Amino acid sequence: IKYKILLIMTSHINEAGLREYLTAHEWPIGLQDAVLKSLVKLPMRFFILDDSGSMATADGHRLVKNRYVNCSRWSELVDSMNFHAGLAQAANALSEFRLLNGAPPCLVGCGDGGTGYRNLINALNGHPGGLTPLCKHINEVVTQIKGMEGQIRAAGHKVAVVICSDGEASDGNLVQALKPLEQLPVQVVIRLCTDEEKVLNYWNDIDKNIELDLEILDDLTSEAKEVNEKNTWFTYGEPLHLLRQFGINIKELDMLDEATLATDQIRDVCAIIFGGSPDDYPHPGVDADGFVKMINEKNKVEPKVFNPVTKKMSEWIEIAKLKDIVGA
Repeated sequence: IKYKILLIMTSHINEAGLREYLTAHEWPIGLQDAVLKSLVKLPMRFFILDDSGSMATADGHRLVKNRYVNCSRWSELVDSMNFHAGLAQAANALSEFRLLNGAPPCLVGCGDGGTGYRNLINALNGHPGGLTPLCKHINEVVTQIKGMEGQIRAAGHKVAVVICSDGEASDGNLVQALKPLEQLPVQVVIRLCTDEEKVLNYWNDIDKNIELDLEILDDLTSEAKEVNEKNTWFTYGEPLHLLRQFGINIKELDMLDEATLATDQIRDVCAIIFGGSPDDYPHPGVDADGFVKMINEKNKVEPKVFNPVTKKMSEWIEIAKLKDIVGA
């Protein structure tokens, strides 16, 4: 199906459906705005899902009623993919989901009355098994994007490619498979489904050998701990992790696990979470008390979020720590 035809079918993002879905999942208004804004420039995404036999390994974790429960790697992945499929369907956000072994590709958010969504949910209810033919699926996605490249560039768009895996490709050289994406209008997310050092090194080596707009994501807890080491005032909640898995790349949020943020950047992040422009907030370097007061008010409006570090429900911004940092 040609990109132009698909965009005509999905030319109107369902904002009401998107907000209803994300509000039901207790997303703060700012992150809802961020998703809506990103879909204008990133209207299509491909999910490549590893359902190989190793995904049955029982070292995964998923959130159930704000508590971690042990599960298989596959169950952890399915949990997040159920969310992404629901979001794509509710928002009319064009998304192709590809299981490596268990089912043909499913197109969701394409105005088909929910057929693709139902097919995907049925496929996700299956069991993992087989090898890891990542190269095959990446090659097929590359072919699709190349066929649409002119239209994508003419519209000023990019396409997200999200690869979720716990291992190495069993069908070839993954660097060679990914290389063609360097010349295409894409941004790539690697969602690792294991913390095995061998696999981490494998994907980090790939990152070093290709020139791509690429982000490697660990699981929720690992990412939250990295953020907490640099910015103790911020709660890295599941909505933010899911947003990044959906292929949405926001520079200010990416910096949270890289460096201690300056007051300018703290204000930017708060605006992304709670909504509005940074200029709507007092500058913490000029009016620290006013800034903290406003953030405290915003915290009270939004639902609390599960903190993967403390394993407790928390506000998005820890006010006591924020006071110390901005000098309120």
